Amino acid sequence: MEQSDFVKGIQSCRRRLNMAGFFRYLVSALGIGAGVGIVFQAASFVIPVYYAGLYAVLALFLALLTALAAAYAKRISMEQAALVMDSFGFDERIVTAYGNLDKEGALIALQRADAIRQLQMHQDKIRIVLLPSWKKIGSLMGLIVVLLVLALLPSEMKEHARELHSVKEEAKEKTEEIEELVEALEQLGQEELTPEQQAVLQEMIESLQASQSEYQQASSNEMLQAAAEKLNYRYENMGSQLAGLAQSLQNGATVSPVTAESMQALSNKMQEMSGAQLAKGNSGQSGSNSGNGQNGQNGQSGSNENNSGNGQSGQNGNGGQNGQGGQNGQNGQSGNHGNGGSGQNGESGNGRGTGTSDAPHDYVSIPNDIADSGNLTGNAVDHDASGYFHAQNGLSWEGTHMSYEAVIGSYEQNAYEGIAAGKYPSGMEEIIKEYFSNFN
Repeated sequence: MEQSDFVKGIQSCRRRLNMAGFFRYLVSALGIGAGVGIVFQAASFVIPVYYAGLYAVLALFLALLTALAAAYAKRISMEQAALVMDSFGFDERIVTAYGNLDKEGALIALQRADAIRQLQMHQDKIRIVLLPSWKKIGSLMGLIVVLLVLALLPSEMKEHARELHSVKEEAKEKTEEIEELVEALEQLGQEELTPEQQAVLQEMIESLQASQSEYQQASSNEMLQAAAEKLNYRYENMGSQLAGLAQSLQNGATVSPVTAESMQALSNKMQEMSGAQLAKGNSGQSGSNSGNGQNGQNGQSGSNENNSGNGQSGQNGNGGQNGQGGQNGQNGQSGNHGNGGSGQNGESGNGRGTGTSDAPHDYVSIPNDIADSGNLTGNAVDHDASGYFHAQNGLSWEGTHMSYEAVIGSYEQNAYEGIAAGKYPSGMEEIIKEYFSNFN
């Protein structure tokens, strides 16, 4: 065996020792990493930890990096490898010969030749095991199996964690969206606008900031839905207000055309967001009308003296609208036009259908206002002292005739303002909107 082969033999032993050290560190580090991952997975059954799986993978990855770093820091040198080789029965011949490779002398040459000869004759005695014991490897595999089982095992807390994460992600997205709109409104507020216009923009900013706070506090789908409904209404309202402001700016020419165009563009953007928000909210809902609610009026008996038959029979009617939320039908409407349509949530609807009637019901009377209608007769003198006066056919309250649509519109506006102000309990906003939408 030549001197170069002697050095290569030591180098080969050194590489094998370093590899064995790496595997030893790796098994130990992965065992610790798997234990940490098991802790995260077990915690996910008790508390909502959405990233439990990611944390477990990260723990294993850090264990791998730790093993690599430890193996590199404690790598075997050539002298250490020669000592390990001597432990297999070479009596320090190899380490002595390796230390005297660069030295000359008769005694050194004889010792080196003896070491090379002994290594050549008994090289098969050197056996370096690469892998750790099977007990350690089996323990590691057992920990990894437990980790996988816990990761794949479903639980209600994991579902809650996914829901909570989804809510936070959507809330974060909406918060960023609202922040952009607030910045756009603040830029518009820097233009030369009237104090009234500035106040309108400031009110919009405060309203959007209220929605932003609602999204930040949302911790469930119900709270997120309530915040989305309020934001949708605010988008609709602000879009209309901005469109009106843009039109007034264009007509008045008090500011540059660019400002009016920016305001109109922001109005269009809010209206588009409102439509997208509404479509998103409706896409996840199943049909709210079930077969049990097909009779809108459910055969209510008409109490009007001119229509003593069945008032608004839902089965036989031809021209009715969808019944609304169990509201009692109009007395006195004839039954041949009373198809009430579909009730909500599977309940039989006592809703209001459309129909014909001889009784006047297209208008309502608004109290505390002098009526201009010629249908009222009698002396209205000294009426200020009383809420009513004598007419030809009895007592008549002061008032004016107002269309049914205008009255409903007024109530609808008040209801939507209440939704925007958060006056109603969570979950009622959609019911209120559905109630008024059926009137239209």
